[in-house]
Parts: sequence; structure tokens; C-alpha cells
Amino acid sequence: MALEALRLCLDRGRDIQAALDRALTASPAAGPGDAALATELAYGYLRFRGRLDFLLDTLLAAPGRTSSAVRRILGLAAYEILFLQSVPAYASVDWAVGIIRRRLGRTMGNVANAVLRALVRLDGAPLREDYFRERTAGDISFLSVWYSCPPWLVRLWIGAYGREEAEAFLRASLCVPPPGVRVNRLHPLGAELFRRLEPLAAASSAWGMALGNWPDFLDEAVSLGQATRQSFATQRILDSLEPQEWPEPVLDACAGRGGKTFLLREAGKTVWASDVNAFRLRQLRAEGLRLGLFVPAFLSPGQGPYPLRHAPRTVFLDAPCSGLGVLSRRPDIKWKRTGRDCRQLAGLQRKLLDSAAGLLPAGGVLAYVTCTLHPEENERQVERFLRDQPAFHLVCRERTGADSGLGEFFYGAVLRKR
Repeated sequence: MALEALRLCLDRGRDIQAALDRALTASPAAGPGDAALATELAYGYLRFRGRLDFLLDTLLAAPGRTSSAVRRILGLAAYEILFLQSVPAYASVDWAVGIIRRRLGRTMGNVANAVLRALVRLDGAPLREDYFRERTAGDISFLSVWYSCPPWLVRLWIGAYGREEAEAFLRASLCVPPPGVRVNRLHPLGAELFRRLEPLAAASSAWGMALGNWPDFLDEAVSLGQATRQSFATQRILDSLEPQEWPEPVLDACAGRGGKTFLLREAGKTVWASDVNAFRLRQLRAEGLRLGLFVPAFLSPGQGPYPLRHAPRTVFLDAPCSGLGVLSRRPDIKWKRTGRDCRQLAGLQRKLLDSAAGLLPAGGVLAYVTCTLHPEENERQVERFLRDQPAFHLVCRERTGADSGLGEFFYGAVLRKR
């Protein structure tokens, strides 16, 4: 299942969670334990793929001639051997060698057997920094391999944030982010649920929290509309932009599935939702039914035109972005995204911002949020907007700190039209 999910993700371009859902659905006989292992393997492999590939290069006699399919099987087995103590090493070797022999013959099976047994003999050495520092040339190469991140991204972060903060971002990208929950304050049982969750919180705000673990009883609460799964870092960036001060109505112009739309609605704001994707809007409407809340939603590009009789007083842009701030939750992004993608997304963001500027009346607010760590999409994007749109001034801007402990990083800015 993990192999199929990775094939769909890396070869067919699906998001890793969608790929995993598809692979699990195609295996109805799999039990909860099988699904949990497949999830751990798929996400773990993607988080550590760079380090695993480097190890395989040192152990393979001809790494350049080894197919991507074989490397993926070897990489999954290597992840099990190094990071999953609950799986005996011999079992990892056995299944990987068996698959390769069945698909590619005995010779490749023997190669796989030799490589994985050599890895087992290394014992815990590949878990130590010095093992990789001694085998890489220069700081960028070491950081790229040890933190399993493409070199271009390592250079970008060091240039933008300095080495110390860049390394903190790299370190966070390898960690599993804490599960987040937002309690529906408008639900009759919301306050009671929040009190029940408080002892489990690693961090909390008025109606949201990061949890040490996701308790079983919370699944039912979510299904009944009492709460929503949502990253606490997401909730915190919106809180820092003080949405209670935004004039209404608020147009969420890139609403997607409605995660932030309903956060604003639960906070008492009058919200309209728009998105370019009809499927996401159907999901948004389903989310409203689950929560017992209604938000007018319509299909429209983020830059308009909008089928509105009256102008909004606030435009909220949860802008399409490179996603480099949420690699801990979406580790597939770092193996798909390129510098060219980032430049194209910055161009789209510029159009969205300029369109929103023309939509707002005097005194209107433009709130801009991304889930990336890229100055061209964040600070420089806002600076460019202020130069080109002198009618606006900056009210505030925030960025998740490297020391937040949440493993995800967001940028947000609020601009007001004079």
C-alpha cells in the first residue's frame, strides 16, 4: 500500500494524503494496523528520502543505473530498518528482496539483499550526524542530506533567514507536527468539549489547541460538528492578524475546502466564500452542513470577477503558494516543487492582490496569508504591493517563529485602504 501511494504521489502527481487514501481504499482487506504502517512508511520515506537516497548511493555498486522503482523499494525498507524498531530488520529485508525478485528477477533480488544487509551491518551509524558530515562536501551538501531537503531550498533558506534559523526550519521539516483541533464555539456542546480537551493540550488559544495525541472520543465530536481537525499553527497565524477587527462582510477569495472560512464564521464574522475549483466548493458546503453553519459560496477565479451586488469590506486571500512552510505535514512538496514553480506562484499572488485592491472601498482591509517560507511570496510580495498600491498601508504582519514548536510556518499581513 505504501509503495502504491508513493507511485501515485511521485509518478502521478497526487498529494500524498490523497494518494494514500486511494491506495488504502483499493485494499479493503487491510486492517487498521496495516493502514497505520502504510501511513508511517509513506510519510516517513518522503520526510527522509534525501538521506535514504544518499545512503543507498554509498551502498549500491552502480547507483546511477538503479531504477527509481528499485530505489523506492530499497528506500522504504531502509526507512523501516533505521526508524521502525517495531519491525525486525530481517522482515524488512525479506519483503523488499521478495518484491524485487518477483518483479525484476533473481539478480536484482540478490543486489537488494546485499545492499540491505550492508545497511543492517552499519547498525546505528546512519542515525548520527557525523556519519553524513564526514561523507559530504561542504555545509550545503551536509544540510541537504542530513535534513533530507533539496540543495536549492537549503540555499534559499540560508540566504533569506541565516544559517541558524534555516537549520531550525530544516529540523522541523523532519518532525511529525502535533495534531490540531478547533472547537466550534457556536455548537451547544463546544465549551464542554473544550474543557474536556484542555488537559490534553500542548498549546492552546481561545478555541483551538495543539494536542499531544488525538483521543478516540474526538472522532465522534468532529463527526457531530463540535470540532474540526485544523493545524494549530494555522489557527495561530489567523489569530495574530486580529480578524475580530476586520470590517464585514469578509470575502474569502481562495476558500478551498473552507478550513479558514469556517474559522472566521465561528468567530462571528459574516463571510462569503469563493474558489476556482467546483469540487473544493462542494467540500466546503459539506463542511458547512457538518458544522451546522451556512456560508454563501460561489465559483470564481481568485482574481474575479465576482457575482456580488455589494462590495466586501474585507478580502481574505489564503493565497496559493509553494507550501514550503508545511513540509512536516506535506513532505511530498519538497520533492515536487521547483524554483520556477515559486516564481509562477508569486506572479499569481501578485494578480490576486492587485485584483483585491480594486474590489475594496476606502477603509477596506486586505488580509494575506501563505503557508510558505519564501520571501518572494511573503515579505517582498507585500512590499511590492505597497509600492504599486499607494492607497494601502500596512497594519501588521506576522510570521511563525522557528521556535514555535508547531512544525509548520505561516506568513500573514493585514493592509488597509485609505
